[in-house]
Amino acid sequence: MTLRPLVLAVTLAATPLAALAHAPKIGHHGGPQTNAGSFHLEVVPQGPTLAVYLRDHGDKEVKTDGYKGTAIFVIGGRPERIDLAPAGGNRLTGTASVPLPAEPKGAVQITTPTGSTVQGKFN
Repeated sequence: MTLRPLVLAVTLAATPLAALAHAPKIGHHGGPQTNAGSFHLEVVPQGPTLAVYLRDHGDKEVKTDGYKGTAIFVIGGRPERIDLAPAGGNRLTGTASVPLPAEPKGAVQITTPTGSTVQGKFN
């Protein structure tokens, strides 16, 4: 019976750490960042232009040559689709028809040169 209170105490002590592990992150360029398959995706909007930066889970830049993507964000209650293309280094960019908010809500899908896809959600 003494093991049960110990397990409960350890579980309760670890709970705040688990909550922090899922907290929104800020990427290297100041934008929101999320996990997408084997990547970290960071979105950085500037007016109607969207930059998406890719890093691996070791926090190393992933070169985007041969990659493509699509971002779909809800802006003013309407979906906005943004096609993304390589823009040098670990960045993909695209242009929306409207200015983007600093923290857009929606999803980004990335297609790798091998044809596999990953998706990251931004809430």
